[in-house]
Amino acid sequence: MEQLNALIRVDIKEKQEASQRVAAEIVAGMIRGSKYWTLEMLDELWSKLTPFLNEACKNLSSEAVLDWCYGFWLIMADVDPRRMYRVIEFMHSLINTPSTTNTLIETSRWHLVQKLENFEWRIPAVWHAIDDHAKDMLAHPYKSVREYIAS
Repeated sequence: MEQLNALIRVDIKEKQEASQRVAAEIVAGMIRGSKYWTLEMLDELWSKLTPFLNEACKNLSSEAVLDWCYGFWLIMADVDPRRMYRVIEFMHSLINTPSTTNTLIETSRWHLVQKLENFEWRIPAVWHAIDDHAKDMLAHPYKSVREYIAS
């Protein structure tokens, strides 16, 4: 676990798409593989993973967005949302993060949040919160952000 943590820390600092793809796939594998872990092990995983994912979302490049979206799709594909509540909470925290001055990062975060569509109707409270926040964001100063949220 420590070796994987060190590996993804190195990969996230690099801006190359291949490194970002490796980090996204390792994270996806770690989360998918933690399905039968104990609660203590999950708490330890997420205490290390949350700051890493926040850093990754702040440093997204245009090439890496699709890699991370694919990684989150892998995490959430064909899974019970009750098992993925930590992932859902992390995705929900992305929209609650204060707006950045970088439109790429803002639209990238919304692109990642859109991957919650895998859970469709099974997370109505989260969709309601996202809908409320999206309505507030329609007054965002950047046109590209408004257009992305409206689409």
